[in-house]
Amino acid sequence: MVYVISGGPGFGKTTIINLLAGKGFTVCSETARELLSSNQNQESSDTIKLPIDFERKVALERMSFLQSVSQDIMAFSDRGIPDQIAYSWVKGKEPSPFIEEIACTNRYASFVFVTPPWKEIFIQDEIRKENFDEAVKIHWQIVKAYLKYDYKIIELPLVNPEMRVKFILNFLDI
Repeated sequence: MVYVISGGPGFGKTTIINLLAGKGFTVCSETARELLSSNQNQESSDTIKLPIDFERKVALERMSFLQSVSQDIMAFSDRGIPDQIAYSWVKGKEPSPFIEEIACTNRYASFVFVTPPWKEIFIQDEIRKENFDEAVKIHWQIVKAYLKYDYKIIELPLVNPEMRVKFILNFLDI
């Protein structure tokens, strides 16, 4: 069973995923960030150029991870397919039929752990170019996307990363 850790950019998801990996859980890192990072490394300018099939590549990677995890294994994913729905909305466009279809047919665990906006830990970097206000807007679109697909949102407390992981594991009775 794959549980998603989601929320706006810069609110602590990757730190949580890394801590869960350190505890031996199977994890999927943030696919879009990895693709953006590798693409940026190949570019000589400050701008990141997205491959034409970027959305499809990200979705297929997420779907592949989801389908690779046996139902009897507990795994965690840094974002999920519904995040792509949210990012389409943020860009002012409708999600592609491909993304809509795989969001409907590839289901994660019913509970999604969400890192709420937290200005004190938010940082920008070469990939995360959004400012805090933009990250908050993205966050609410992400919540909306998971609700659209009937996931239950579990908001993580604003505590240190280790306590957030403890909260998740306690919630899951591990």
